[in-house]
Amino acid sequence: MSTKKIVVKNNKKSELELIDFSDLEIDIENDCSLVLKLANFGNAENLKITANLGRNSSFDVVFADFSDSNITVNSQVNLNQEGANCRWHLATLSGHENHKKFDISFIHHVGHTFALMDNYGVSREKSEIIFTGVNHILEGAKGSETAQNAKIIVFDPEARGTASPVLRIDENDVKASHGAVVGQLNEDHMFYLMSRGLSKEEARALITLGYLAPISKQFSEKTQERIMNLIQEAM
Repeated sequence: MSTKKIVVKNNKKSELELIDFSDLEIDIENDCSLVLKLANFGNAENLKITANLGRNSSFDVVFADFSDSNITVNSQVNLNQEGANCRWHLATLSGHENHKKFDISFIHHVGHTFALMDNYGVSREKSEIIFTGVNHILEGAKGSETAQNAKIIVFDPEARGTASPVLRIDENDVKASHGAVVGQLNEDHMFYLMSRGLSKEEARALITLGYLAPISKQFSEKTQERIMNLIQEAM
């Protein structure tokens, strides 16, 4: 698979939407920002994303994975200069016997950097979702902040979900946190919706929409429509 190179420089503020993209190498230079919107609907099995952030740079990633296939994503964001910050938001839906693994890393090389990771997934039928997140604050990176959250709803008895948040902290003067929740549908929510006249399938679909659909609002109208259609078809 070819690699796409993205460079943001000269104090530029950029916004980019990519559909069924290839491997990405990203450089965001000092005082620049990039909002990167990634939508995966295709059959890519392995994707690699690497980003390097300069001083006072900003990198926002919105990743919507609604592919009907196996996929492994490896991403590493290097916060190389003070003031660099990254926010990562992923939503994925798996079904059939698909295996989806997302390995996301933030490396704080210097102090006064910020990174936030949010991963959300719905695993159905006999599929599996694995979230592995590593937030690493290196020695000397004082004043840095890092956090990650992972939530997976497991719909069916043979569906699986694993969330493995990891914090590697080599410096004392920092803020770091993580949280992970993997579980089945809330039976109280299902009971409430079905008591209002919805079928079990309709209730499941409504809960899934509420869980995954918000990410679609970050995309263009055409991509929003495609995401919503895929969620509804899957349920």
